[in-house]
Amino acid sequence: MPPGGKRSRLSGGELVTAFIRSPHGVKGFMRVESASGETGHLSALPSVLVRLGRDDGQVFAYDVEETAGSAAAFLMKFAGIDTPEDAKLLSGAEILVERDKACPLREGEVYVRDLCQCDLVYGGSAVGRIIGVTEGGGGDLLEVALPEGRRCFVPFQNAFIGDVNPEQKTVCLLHRWILDEP
Repeated sequence: MPPGGKRSRLSGGELVTAFIRSPHGVKGFMRVESASGETGHLSALPSVLVRLGRDDGQVFAYDVEETAGSAAAFLMKFAGIDTPEDAKLLSGAEILVERDKACPLREGEVYVRDLCQCDLVYGGSAVGRIIGVTEGGGGDLLEVALPEGRRCFVPFQNAFIGDVNPEQKTVCLLHRWILDEP
């Protein structure tokens, strides 16, 4: 168990806002990569939840003592993490926050979490369900579960995806052929 944190639980509404990459210096600072590329919201956080491992990992609550740097080299210091060895225990962990503390969305943007469990719709009918989003070489890929049990990836790009409506839990597919088996 990492020092300083209090064991916690997720309520289900939190968003992954950053990733702890590596220790920095000798005072317990950590290099952090913002999930959005923005760091202003990270600088304003009084506390965070840290998840070790993905999805079912242990969750700890930490008070944020200090932040510094820029998007290229953003640093965070948590209460109770005072040495590089302590910081290393959190390397690879996700930083989660409540939705209202996450990076604000710009026009046309959506949170990745809001895409998951949306129906992928073509011609007015659901043709699959989005179950994940993965980074690909040319951008994000939507992982889609098809009714016959097969899974495929659809580029999350304007050439393939039309209207995205998180409130209605629908994402419009522009070209049905991309779901065909190779």
